[in-house]
Amino acid sequence: MKRKMNDMKKRIGFFSWSKITWMTLPVVVMMTFAACEKDDAIAITGISLEFSTLKLTPGETATLVATVSPDDATNKAVAWQSSSPEVATVSEEGVVTALSTGAATITATALDGGQTATCVVTVLYLIDFEAAPVQDYLAGPTAKGENLYSNYKGSDPAKYTGYNDTGSGLFMMMNESLWSGKIDFYGGGIAISRWNNMQTTGSDNQCSVYYSDATTGKGGYKGSNTFAVATGYNEPKMLGDARGIISFQNEEKGTSKECVFDHFYVTNNTYAALSMKNGDAIAKQFGTGDWFKLVVEGFDKSGTSTGTVEFYLADFRETASPGIITEWTKVDLTPLGSVAEIKFDLQSSDNGNYGMNTPAYFCFDNLAIQLP
Repeated sequence: MKRKMNDMKKRIGFFSWSKITWMTLPVVVMMTFAACEKDDAIAITGISLEFSTLKLTPGETATLVATVSPDDATNKAVAWQSSSPEVATVSEEGVVTALSTGAATITATALDGGQTATCVVTVLYLIDFEAAPVQDYLAGPTAKGENLYSNYKGSDPAKYTGYNDTGSGLFMMMNESLWSGKIDFYGGGIAISRWNNMQTTGSDNQCSVYYSDATTGKGGYKGSNTFAVATGYNEPKMLGDARGIISFQNEEKGTSKECVFDHFYVTNNTYAALSMKNGDAIAKQFGTGDWFKLVVEGFDKSGTSTGTVEFYLADFRETASPGIITEWTKVDLTPLGSVAEIKFDLQSSDNGNYGMNTPAYFCFDNLAIQLP
């Protein structure tokens, strides 16, 4: 019996057997197990994020997922931090919210070990046409956009000759018409609109977008009020280069600013959509093999083309082709690189002796750019 007690004293170690009772023994056993459990904990050896970079526009959110290794690490807790919370914040769950134009580094730190992983968030400059000054430029007083022409005599709305976005310095231009020698919408250009009449055919409805949000009934992207309408195309025989233009204008060639146009959302204009859907006095009803596409071309500050991006506004080339686009669709513009100007050309499978028969119109919204 005495030998057994001595063995137990050796196993318990620094505890004095004389102080151990049947009440305190369970505590000793638990402390022993806890010490073993701590020794068996599996430490984190690394941490990574799903994305190393993100691009968002103000108001957008994205969730970052932190992955720790090994998979069976005991403590997988992570802390989040933003280097510039005025640009983008991050929640305890890794949800990033973009607030203002700029860049912020989001850091995830493993609480067990201190390993870190980062994601650089770029918040793009957004032109969504909803700011108060834009409303002074709205096409009207009807969906024809009478104030887009040189012979307009009204004052409400005021005559429109182009829109200058003061935050970026970009100008959305109206061209001088080869027919009138004046600034007129039929010479090509970009107008700002809130019209979304989807039933009326013809040019009297040229400022309407072929879209109506199911919730708001509005025509802009995500149910917003306002968007842009662009018209014109490059037709050397009749119109010349009548493409709509977005540019850092009023700058000497070679000294103008450049920026990266990241993306925008596009959809069809009602005049063009109904012409393709039903045909009209000039244009055919679209069928198998027909197409209507937007070609965006970029130019650097020296005037040299940086390339093109194409998007089909209507596509009947294959059985599985989508037909006439009726939703706002994102178009990536980054392949154009850093540019001082972009031009919008419209091309169609339906052409005649005097150029393209399909009405040369489309709509765009939420233009996102990376400011220099």
